[in-house]
Amino acid sequence: MGVRRGASFASAAAGIVCLAVVYAGGALGYVSSTWYEDASGYEEATRQQKLYHAPLLVYFRVDWCPYCRAFDQLLTDSEMRSKLGEVIKVRVNPEHGDAEMALFEQRFGGKGYPAIYWVTDGGAPRRLSAKGPASTFLAQLDR
Repeated sequence: MGVRRGASFASAAAGIVCLAVVYAGGALGYVSSTWYEDASGYEEATRQQKLYHAPLLVYFRVDWCPYCRAFDQLLTDSEMRSKLGEVIKVRVNPEHGDAEMALFEQRFGGKGYPAIYWVTDGGAPRRLSAKGPASTFLAQLDR
């Protein structure tokens, strides 16, 4: 009987762990510090959005742009990192290839850098301002 009770306890514990993993991945939503990169990353990010129904932040940047570097710095802010942890994030450099440029110009209608878009599950992309501080930028996400 002691062996059976131990087996039942192990089964129950395994079930609780599985339930916690499912609950954390599904009902609680998406949480990650990962940034997907370029056109292939955008494709993966949209798959993740369908799975988690989380908002998507698409950030188009180029290396030579001083405003992009300023926004990169803003992204290191602890308030930004905390809030954006619940968001699927993708960073695209249109100068990395034709697919990236097409995504920027055709899919998003981008014209200048940085170009930041907020896409809710099933919604149309909405362009955001890159201006800080963090509270100013993050207030745009709630509109």
